[in-house]
Amino acid sequence: MLRPVGEPRRIDRAIRRLQGALKGVAARRVRLTWRGGELLTTIHWARDDSFWWAFEPRTARQALLLGHAPNAPTKRESITCEINLPRIADRKVAGIIAVDEAGALYLAHSGRMGGTRLGQRKAGFREFLADGVWRRLTWPDGEETEALIVAPLDSPRLTRLLGQFVDTVRHFKAGDPPSARTGLCVEPALVDSASAACDRRLVDGALREELARRGLFGGADDLFSLRGERPQPLFALVADGRPEELAMAVGSLSLASARGGPDVRPILVAPATLSDRDDAALQALPFACVRFRWRGARAVFDGLDDALD
Repeated sequence: MLRPVGEPRRIDRAIRRLQGALKGVAARRVRLTWRGGELLTTIHWARDDSFWWAFEPRTARQALLLGHAPNAPTKRESITCEINLPRIADRKVAGIIAVDEAGALYLAHSGRMGGTRLGQRKAGFREFLADGVWRRLTWPDGEETEALIVAPLDSPRLTRLLGQFVDTVRHFKAGDPPSARTGLCVEPALVDSASAACDRRLVDGALREELARRGLFGGADDLFSLRGERPQPLFALVADGRPEELAMAVGSLSLASARGGPDVRPILVAPATLSDRDDAALQALPFACVRFRWRGARAVFDGLDDALD
């Protein structure tokens, strides 16, 4: 179970840790604009992840300002969103520093979104990002609420995860429809840890991109399909390699394969860092196994073409 960090000094340390972990090229004297205001400040452009960020101290909180930026920032930029992080636990503020039972820290967001279009509900972001990493939080007074886990603060992929959040908010505020769910992967039978679930979304996104490059297509209700008469690939994704997660993924894929028969090509996707014992067991499975490893913040796949043939 996650809970908000409530101690001011611990929150301040977490914010400094977040600021130190974020990457980006500095752009000075940039005028940031938003509805009803503007600010002259230094921003940092995360080029590979198409956004810029800046911290702005405000009364009783720190504001993490964020903007979509596929190209280098100009001298005037618009804010896509901001995450306000209060110096004490406060349910009225959307930004949250959360901690799990092991002491790991997370950047989280309540899902209440300001600056939305006319007619959009602030709570509509929860529906828009239904497949996000939403987790229950227990507050100091015992009340429970739900929050989106944006990124673990100790993740080497923190900047990529924050860029993913900015892009999602941009599409939501523009009134775009939610991304269609394609049935590309069988649903995990276990609830991942918040950290593993964040990585799972990155791996899933990278897998979709790789399959699109290979000419796969799909719709909102059907599996991705190879052009022609070949079977439809169905993937089960193992995010962090825990034994119980691996066992459930293999079982789910076996059941889906039995139900689909010759029309389905089952493929297991697992980390390249599994133990030798698990690796030997995977080689004995009656379906293909694709291994992924991290190259920076991107998952790359070994054996994907062979598995699809």
